[in-house]
Amino acid sequence: MDLEISQERLEFILSNPSTMTMTALELLSFVVGLCYWKKFSKTPIVVFILFLGYNFLNEVVAAFVLVANLAERNTAFYNLRYLIYFSALFWMYFKYLNKRSFKNTVVAFYAVWLLTYIYFVATSNFLYQKPLFSAVTGDMLLLVVVLLYLVETINSADLSKIQDHVLIYISVGLVISTVVQLPASVAIYVGWYKITDASDSLNAFYKIIRDASFWAYCISYLIFAYGFYRAKSSNYLMQ
Repeated sequence: MDLEISQERLEFILSNPSTMTMTALELLSFVVGLCYWKKFSKTPIVVFILFLGYNFLNEVVAAFVLVANLAERNTAFYNLRYLIYFSALFWMYFKYLNKRSFKNTVVAFYAVWLLTYIYFVATSNFLYQKPLFSAVTGDMLLLVVVLLYLVETINSADLSKIQDHVLIYISVGLVISTVVQLPASVAIYVGWYKITDASDSLNAFYKIIRDASFWAYCISYLIFAYGFYRAKSSNYLMQ
C-alpha cells in the first residue's frame, strides 16, 4: 500500500515546539523509568512506567495515522487512552492507600467514572467524538484521589524522607498537569472547536491555552523522570 504523506499536517506537528518537547520528555520519562525498573519491580509503579511507554507510542501512531492520511481523525486513539489511563491510575493509588475509607473512595470514584465512559461509548461516535464529560469527571475524581494519597502520606511518613517515595513525584506531576489540563480541555472543546473562521482572533487565544497545557505536561514528565531517579527502592516504597 502506497502511503500519501500530508506535508501540511507534518509541518503543523513539527512546527509546534510545545508538542515536540512534550513528546520528547514523555519518551525521556519512560526511558528513565526503564533504567530504574529494578527499583520498582513487583510494585504497581511498573504499570505507570509501562503506561508512559504506551502513551508515547499512542501519540506517535495517532500522529502517523493523520500524516499518512490513513484516517480523517485519530480521536479513537485518545478515547481508548482514557480507559487505560484512568484504570491504571485508580488501580495504582488503590494499591498504595492504606486507610480503608480511602480505598473505598477510590473504588467508588472509579465506578462512577467507568459509568460515564460506558455511557459515552454507548451513545456517541467513538471514532469522531471526544468524551469531554467523562474526561473532566475522571480528572476531577483522580485529583481528589491524588490529594487523599498526599494527605495520608504526609501524615504518616517521616517528612525528612518523603522525597524518597516515587509516588510523591508522580502525584505532584499529576496535580500540575491535571490542574492546567482541566480548564484547558473544557475551553478548547467548548470554544475553539466551534470556531470555523481560521482568521478569527480567538484562535491565537486558544492556541496559548493549548500550549500551556502541553508545557504543563512537559513539567510533569520531568518530575516523573526525576522521581524515578531520586526515589528509593520498591522495598522502601512499600513500607
